[in-house]
Amino acid sequence: MRSSELAALAGVTVRTLRHYHQLGILDEPPRSVNGYREYDVHHLVRILRITRLASLGLPLQGLAEILDAPGDDSSALLDELDAEVAAQIERLEARRATIAELRRWNAAPDLPSELAPYAALLAASASTSEIARFDREQTILLSHLVGPSGTEAITALYARFADPSVAEVSRAFTERFAALPPDASDDEIAALVEQLVTSFGPLVRDLRLEIAELDLSTATALLTDHADDMLNSAQQRALALIEQGLLEHADDAG
Repeated sequence: MRSSELAALAGVTVRTLRHYHQLGILDEPPRSVNGYREYDVHHLVRILRITRLASLGLPLQGLAEILDAPGDDSSALLDELDAEVAAQIERLEARRATIAELRRWNAAPDLPSELAPYAALLAASASTSEIARFDREQTILLSHLVGPSGTEAITALYARFADPSVAEVSRAFTERFAALPPDASDDEIAALVEQLVTSFGPLVRDLRLEIAELDLSTATALLTDHADDMLNSAQQRALALIEQGLLEHADDAG
């Protein structure tokens, strides 16, 4: 039989047959005088075995050894399959728990679940979709760059900013920041910077002490690059002055 007939009988595609040939798990028969490969029932049996084993989760790359192994003692293989399925179930259950946590806070699915409650509050307080996107992407970047060891500290940082008394001030600042036009005057920017430094200086100083052990050099550079692309020129100037003002406030308090 030809490849198209074999594929139809086995319930696969001709392209799948070629893939099996490339992996070395299905022998290629010689071509007949008319140039076509002629398959037989043994090839069909081989393909049926391959598809059955693959459906149980065995990777195609390792099937040749299993298919050609003598004897019928499959206990070790079944134990391996069972362990892999159990691991898959555990991963799926963890994924469902993450989805449930994100759904609980109606948070974007691309956010780390640990930060979902606080990121949702940030999104709710954002006055424009652009600012909401900026906050979300900064959160994604920061949580990734600090790694698992820094997740707890970053989560605590977001929790502090989610406190109702802080969140209200933050919302007012965010509205003014989002409305800052590219041609904003120096006085307008200075007033915005003073508002944030005065309101958040002590909190930021305390938070800096809490995350002092984290290496944020790479994160800071990338977050700045991201901000430069997302914000207008006046907002960029405001952020730079805010950072400078917060550092000066921390030095004065120290």
